[in-house]
Amino acid sequence: MIMKAEHWWSSLTLIILIVCAVIFGYLQSVDTANPRSLLNWSQSQWISTESAGANGYFRHAIELDNAPQRAVLQVSGTDNLQIYANGKSVKSVENRSLQATAVLDLSRHLQTGSNVLAFELHRSSFPATVALRYELTVIDALGQRQTFISDAMVKSQALYPQTTSRHKWFDTGYDDAFWTSSVQVVGDNRMAQVTTPPELLLALPSPPSYVLDASQHWSVSLFTTFNYAPEAEEQVWLAIASDVPYEAIINGISGGIFSPSDSQLHLNSVLPRLKAGENSIEINLMNNGVDPVVAGGLIRQNDYQITTTFISPDWQIHGGGGSGHSALEDIRAGSNLTQVRIAAPAVPLTYAYIVNDNFTPPAVAQAGPWLQGGMVVLFILLVVPLFKLLGVSLQKQLTSTCFANAIAILCLVVAGFMAQDVRFDARQIFSVNALQLMLIMWMLMVIVVLAEQAATTIKPVSNRSPREWNHGNQFRLGNTAFYVVSAVVALAALLLRLHNIDQQALTVDEATIAGFARGVVERGYPYLMVGGMEVELATYELVPYFLAASVKTFGYSDFALRIPAVLFGTSTCLLIIYCGSAWFGRLTGLIAGVLYAISPWAIYWGKNCFHPSQIQFFNLLALIAFYRLLASDRISLRLACLSALAFAFSYLSWEGSGLVLPIMAFVAIVIRWQDWRWFFQPNLWIAAVLIILVVAAQGIRRSLLQEPFIMVGFGKSDLATPKLTFTQPSYEPWYYINNFFFTETHIGLSLFFLLGLIFMFYDRKLSFVVLFVVMAYLSLTNLLGYYNAHYFYFVLPVFLLAVAAVFVKLLMLIQRQIGQVRGRVFRAQGALTAVLIMAVLMVPAGAGGLHLYRLMSGNIDAMRVDYRPNLAGMDGRSVSLALSQYWRKSDVLITSIPLLTEHYVDNKGDYFVQTITDRKVVYDTVKQRPYYVDKFVGNPVLRTKQELQDVLSRHDRVFFVAAPVDGLTRIIDAETLDFINQNMRVVAESYDSRLYLWER
Repeated sequence: MIMKAEHWWSSLTLIILIVCAVIFGYLQSVDTANPRSLLNWSQSQWISTESAGANGYFRHAIELDNAPQRAVLQVSGTDNLQIYANGKSVKSVENRSLQATAVLDLSRHLQTGSNVLAFELHRSSFPATVALRYELTVIDALGQRQTFISDAMVKSQALYPQTTSRHKWFDTGYDDAFWTSSVQVVGDNRMAQVTTPPELLLALPSPPSYVLDASQHWSVSLFTTFNYAPEAEEQVWLAIASDVPYEAIINGISGGIFSPSDSQLHLNSVLPRLKAGENSIEINLMNNGVDPVVAGGLIRQNDYQITTTFISPDWQIHGGGGSGHSALEDIRAGSNLTQVRIAAPAVPLTYAYIVNDNFTPPAVAQAGPWLQGGMVVLFILLVVPLFKLLGVSLQKQLTSTCFANAIAILCLVVAGFMAQDVRFDARQIFSVNALQLMLIMWMLMVIVVLAEQAATTIKPVSNRSPREWNHGNQFRLGNTAFYVVSAVVALAALLLRLHNIDQQALTVDEATIAGFARGVVERGYPYLMVGGMEVELATYELVPYFLAASVKTFGYSDFALRIPAVLFGTSTCLLIIYCGSAWFGRLTGLIAGVLYAISPWAIYWGKNCFHPSQIQFFNLLALIAFYRLLASDRISLRLACLSALAFAFSYLSWEGSGLVLPIMAFVAIVIRWQDWRWFFQPNLWIAAVLIILVVAAQGIRRSLLQEPFIMVGFGKSDLATPKLTFTQPSYEPWYYINNFFFTETHIGLSLFFLLGLIFMFYDRKLSFVVLFVVMAYLSLTNLLGYYNAHYFYFVLPVFLLAVAAVFVKLLMLIQRQIGQVRGRVFRAQGALTAVLIMAVLMVPAGAGGLHLYRLMSGNIDAMRVDYRPNLAGMDGRSVSLALSQYWRKSDVLITSIPLLTEHYVDNKGDYFVQTITDRKVVYDTVKQRPYYVDKFVGNPVLRTKQELQDVLSRHDRVFFVAAPVDGLTRIIDAETLDFINQNMRVVAESYDSRLYLWER
C-alpha cells in the first residue's frame, strides 16, 4: 500500500526531527568538550596609525627587569594580524571582516632588558582603517608582574617601513626615531572567545624536564593512569615537549604523531577523549637510539585551580627494540620492553606554552547526542498510545503533528545559523538548556495540537501521491500585481548593482578586458600590443564589444566599463523571473528573482566588467532555448537556429561554457528516456551541426592566433579542451562544494536544494534544473583543469530557480495540510512554519541578514573577494594615482600590473620583474633585439636580481608598483625581494598593493 502524501510528509518531518536532535546534541557535546572563554580587556586602548589606511605597522619597546617565566600576550587586530617579538615572527592570524584575536605565551621570545613587540596589520575590507589592541603580562621567577598595554605611546606607521641590510623593521636594533605616535580609535569592543584565557595561561606551571637513558632503544614508552570526574573538571590538556617525534595515546586511541618541539609545550585539549573514572595516557617516543629530553604531561583545570600530572619517575617508563627493530612496530606490539632510567638534565630548560585553537571532535559513541534523540522517541512512544485511546488514530496524529515537527526542525536550523553568526555567542546557543527548552516547546506544541484534534473531527485526507502536488492549489497573482512586483525586483537589482559601483578598483582581469575594449574602439576588433606584437583576443571574444559600446556612450571610466555588467545582471534577474514564472509559476519566478537581486555574489559580479555577468545571461538564454527543444515533440527549424545562436553567444563569451553541452546531453537522455525518436529529428541535428561549427571555428582561430608566439610557462589560456582533472594531483572534488553550496549566503539555499533532490522525482521541470546544477558541478570538477569560483557563476540562476521551486512547493504543501485538518492551533502552527521557512530562505541569503562568518571560514578560497560584501581585494587604483603625483618625465617604472597603471594614469611602465617562472612570459621576435616580455603589455622582463640592479644603476629614480603584495613571493625570489625592501622605500600603500621608489 502506497503511503498517502500527507502521511509520507509527516513521517519524514518526524524522522528529520530525530536526526536533527541527535546532530544538535552532538554539536552541543563538541562545544562542551572544547570550552571557550571570553577575552576581557583592562587598561589597554584601541590604537591606529596617525594617517588612516588599510595597513598598519606598530612597534612597542619594553624593558623587562628579570627573565620571564611566563609572558602572556592577548591581542586583537583588524583582519590580518602578524605578531613579532624581538625580530622573530610568532604567529599570523587572519579573520576577514572581523578582529583577528590570539592569546600567546611569549616567554621563550623575551629576555631581560630591552625587547620589542611588533605588529603588522592589513585590512581586507572597507573602510580602509586598521585598529589594534593588546595587553602583555610578564611574570618572572619571583612572581613579580609587569604589564604593557597598547596606548598612544606605541609607535606606528601606515606605510611599509624600509629595511636595512642589518635590521628589519620589527627587529630590536631598528631605528624608529621617525615613526609617529599611535592615535586612539573606537575599536570593536565585542568580547572575543579564546581557547585559553590569559589569566589561566599565566597560572600554568612549568614542568620539570627529564633526560631518558635510552641510547640502547629505538622507542620509549611513558605510561600512567589518572581519574577524571566530568562534573568537577572544566578542561584537561595534554602538554608535551620532546626533542624527538612522539605519539600520544589516550585510553588506547592515538591522538596522532607529533613533531619534535624542544622548548614548546603544545597545549592540546584531550577532554573529548576522556571517560568518567580511570583513564590512561601513553607517550611513545621515537628516539632512534638517542637519549631524548621530554617534559610535560596532563594539566587539569577546575574554576581556575590547576592540578598537574607531569612526567616523573613515578610513570612507567620502558624502552623497546634495538637497531634491528622498527620503533613503531615495538610501540604497537609492546614487546621487548625494558626499564629506562630517568634523570634531570644538567641545565634545567625553560618552556613556553603553545595553544592549539582547533576543535577536537568527541567520539560519536557517547550518551549525549543520542540522549536527545532518545527523548524524542520516548515522548512519541508515550504520547501515541495515550491519544489513540482518546480517539485520535495514528494517521491523524502523524498528519496533525507535522507542523510541530517542522517548527522544531526549523528552530534547530535557525539556531545553527545563529551559532555561525559572529554577533552571537555560540556557547549559549549550543547549551544543554537551549536544546532542552526547544524540545519542551515541541512537546507542548504536539500535546496541544493533539488535544485539539481529540476534541474535533478531521476532514477526509487526500489520497494524492507526491507526484500530484504539481497540480492545483497554485499561488496565483494577477497580471498587474505580477508586473509591478517584477519591475520592483528588477529596479532593486539595478540599484544594488549601481550602489558603490566604483568603490573597488578594477581587477587585473577587468583591466585586461578593458584593454581589449580600447582596441575595439580604436580599430574595430579586440587586440593588445604586447611589445612589438599585435595580440588579438582569442577568448571572451564578445565581451570587449559590449564594453566598447558603453565606453563610446559614457566615455572611458570604471563606471562605463562596468555598466554592461550591471545591465546583464539586471536582465538576468528579469530572465530568472520569466523562467520561474513559465516553468513553475509566478510566485516561484518572483522568489527566484528576489534571491538573485539580493545575492552578494550576484551583486559583486553584477558590477564587474569581466565575463561572468555576460556569460550568465547568455547561458540562461541558451538554457531556455534548450528547455524548449526538450519540451517540443516536433522541433522547428527556427527554434533549432535560435538555440544554436544562444549557445554561440554564450560560448564566445567564455569557451568554458562549452561544458554545458555534455550537461544538456545527459539531461536530455534522462528526461527523454525511451523516447529515442526525439533524438533523430533533423532540425535537432541542424542545431548540433551549427554548434559544432562555432566550437570548431573558435578553436581553430585560437590555435592560429597563438601559433606565432613563443612563450615560457603555462596559463589558463592554454587549456583549450576538457581535461580529466581527477587524474591530476590538483584534483579538488570539494572545491565547488565549499565555494558555492557551503558559502555563508548559500548554506540556507542549499538546504532547499537538497530537498529538491527528493522532489525532482515527482516534477519533470524541477528535475531539469536540479540535474543541470548537479551535472554542472560534476563537469566543472572533473573536466576543467583549473578551479575558480566564478566559473560556477553561470549556474547560479538555475540553482536559484530550483531553490525557489522547492520553497513554493513547501508553501503549497502547508496550504494543503491546513485545508485538510481543522483547528485553530493547527492553522497557527502552519502559519508559523511558513514564516520560519521564509526566514531560513531569505535571511542568510542577503548581505544585510546573518553574518555567518564562522561558517567554512577556513575552506573558502583565500583569493576570493566576491562572496561577502565590502571585501576590498587588490587596490591598483590608489597606488597608480599616487604614482602620477610623484612622476617626473625622466623616471622609470617597473610595474607588476601594467594594464592597471595604463588604465588609471596612462603609464604602462618600462619593465616587469619576474625571477620565478609563475606567470607566462612571451619571447618578442618582432623588435630588433628580441627578449622576453610580460604577457600583458610587452614590458621587458627582469629575470634576476642582477638585471634589476642594472636598471637601477642606469637611472636616477625608479618606481615599482607591486601588486598583489601577497603574490610577490610567487614571481620574485626571497633574495630579490629583500633587496627591494632594503633599497627602495614605500611611498604609497593600499589594499594588497605598494608603490616603491628608488632614488640615487
